[in-house]
Amino acid sequence: MGNLTRNLTLAAAFVVVATAVPTLGSIYIVFMANMILMYVVLAIGLDILLGRAGQFAFAHTAFFGIGIYVTSLVNIATGMPFYLTIPIGACVAGLVGALIALPATRLKHLYLGLATFAFAEVAQWVFNNWDEVTGGANGLRFQPSQTGFGEITNDLEAYPFVLAIAVFMIWITRNLELSKLGRSMEAIKESEHAATASGISVNRTKAIAFTISAVYAGVAGGMFTLFQSYVHPDVLGFDTLVLVLSMIVIGGIGTLPGVIVGVVLLGLLPEVMRGLETYQEFIYGIILIGVLMFMPRGIWGRIMSFRESMNAEKPEAKSTASPGEAP
Repeated sequence: MGNLTRNLTLAAAFVVVATAVPTLGSIYIVFMANMILMYVVLAIGLDILLGRAGQFAFAHTAFFGIGIYVTSLVNIATGMPFYLTIPIGACVAGLVGALIALPATRLKHLYLGLATFAFAEVAQWVFNNWDEVTGGANGLRFQPSQTGFGEITNDLEAYPFVLAIAVFMIWITRNLELSKLGRSMEAIKESEHAATASGISVNRTKAIAFTISAVYAGVAGGMFTLFQSYVHPDVLGFDTLVLVLSMIVIGGIGTLPGVIVGVVLLGLLPEVMRGLETYQEFIYGIILIGVLMFMPRGIWGRIMSFRESMNAEKPEAKSTASPGEAP
């Protein structure tokens, strides 16, 4: 019951804050909210693979790019509404993810990381050089996304749709956590040998996790096209991967609230550090090192540890009461 109450409280707080954003009066704040919501979906996708299935794969930005380019190109070619173009982009990203997963998930640890990073570099080369499709190094300019009733022409118009997609993906993630597949992923992360002994198909589960992660990245790419008008291949490089990885590690890897906390913190940090652009990477590094040293379970893990310690002290207080005292 306590977990249910906590989850409902967090969900209510999220909805209240998200609903209040358009009332703040600044288009830039709405733009930042759109970016944060997009990163929430992108980071959750990486966390499913890394934090829940325990797979050190680093091709996430490649699938993010596939989602962006496919969604935009389908919109340019057909003019279909975004609720059709985004699923198409996500499905293509998931299909490519499944094809990569079949050989890649037979690798482990460092070898899996290197193989998927190599794929990400190949995808980056394609984004930079396939001029006829991606625009190459000049980037690709989007057409306004269609709703079926009109065009999305600014951040404020895009925000309700971006928010709805983010909430939907969070809801899917919560159901995945409670499903048999989610429990199988956790078992593989703890011990592949024990998971195999329990009757779990390790390679199949890892391939499914890889595919789901790619779909999330594709959805995030589609969300990107709702409020942005242009993409350059540099956005899909190693820096973005490091940023998303830092978000889930700092917030709390393997926990849905932790991922959201990490995204919000690192999403707002550039605004807090405005005027310190020269030192931003240094400050990011210090924060990441500090979290790894003093909060290895992330900010959310530290919050939960503090909560558990507070709950553990309550029975001790009761046990110190004298036998004649009323409970």
